[in-house]
Amino acid sequence: MIDADIKLRYQRACEQAGPSILRHPQLTMAEQLRQLADSIEPQEQRDVYGKGSLIEQFEQEVARRLGKEAAIFLPTGTLAQPLALKLHSLERARQRVAMHPTSHLLLHEHMGIEALWQLDSCTVGASDQPIDISDLQSLNGDSLAAVVLELPMREIGGQLPTWQSLIQQHQWAKQHGVRLHLDGARLWQAPAHYQKSLAEIAALFDSVYVSFYKDLGGISGAVLAADRDFIEQARIWARRAGGNPISLYPEIVAARQGLKDNLPVMKDAVHYAVGLGTQLQKMDGVTVTPNPPQAAMFHLHFPLSPNCLADKIADYIQAHGVMILPLPRAGDEHHSVCEISIGRNALSQPQDFWLRHIRAFIQSLNDQ
Repeated sequence: MIDADIKLRYQRACEQAGPSILRHPQLTMAEQLRQLADSIEPQEQRDVYGKGSLIEQFEQEVARRLGKEAAIFLPTGTLAQPLALKLHSLERARQRVAMHPTSHLLLHEHMGIEALWQLDSCTVGASDQPIDISDLQSLNGDSLAAVVLELPMREIGGQLPTWQSLIQQHQWAKQHGVRLHLDGARLWQAPAHYQKSLAEIAALFDSVYVSFYKDLGGISGAVLAADRDFIEQARIWARRAGGNPISLYPEIVAARQGLKDNLPVMKDAVHYAVGLGTQLQKMDGVTVTPNPPQAAMFHLHFPLSPNCLADKIADYIQAHGVMILPLPRAGDEHHSVCEISIGRNALSQPQDFWLRHIRAFIQSLNDQ
């Protein structure tokens, strides 16, 4: 989608830039490892095949935050989510699982849910908006093991269903004996929108997956949380799937640090994104999705091809030393989409700073 030489020029420009609008400040590998080493208490020991106080205490902490009985730390969400759906399928003696057309399980995992986990996936809902109760009512609930809901929905700019819609979908699932699984890769952003705690949101779901490297700046890793019996079965399946390595302590320590450093700013990041996105929508030459933003992220749409837009972004960063936009993540010959993920980097500057630079960037497009 974007020429290799433009990507390289963009990367080099970003390396030299100062302020960045995206996520959190990124340490070098050496700096991050030194920081993590300093955070480890002298008495702490590395985990061994999922056992030991380090991993067990962290799992318990995340389970508590999510209001669940138990949790398991896993290397990736690509393992955590189909594993959860497999367990729901076995419990319900049904192979069919439903999810949004933009689900990560369908778009970014080479259909492992079917090829590896032997489940039958189907889509529900329109591709440009969250699943609603009317979408679930169109399904044959008696044939389903589970439904996956993503909060917020990354591929459509961080959109969220209403709280009432979530309640209705929860009730529908209970009525039909269908399990609800939460793709919470960015769940940390949702409480600010709903004015609900993580536990109140997670209470509507039978199983919950959360990630530690996206919003929280960890190295990698995920947690799957549910009731105690479910998680005990998950440990068996994780071992079968190669998700129980001898030790995960670097990822655990990084996830713990991310919770400490970055989770407290999520509420501010959401409010900042709402304000920034609302102001950007007023500018000619760019469209914001959703309008207004609902999470600490949104999409910007430009009337240029990804290759052309990427070239212009690299030019601007080189000229001004400000990382104003990521490379386009989608688009066609006449349209590009850039994803803005707000964290401590953006928060370090007043909104007027980013509005001024993005306005200048759009003007530079119009001047050519």
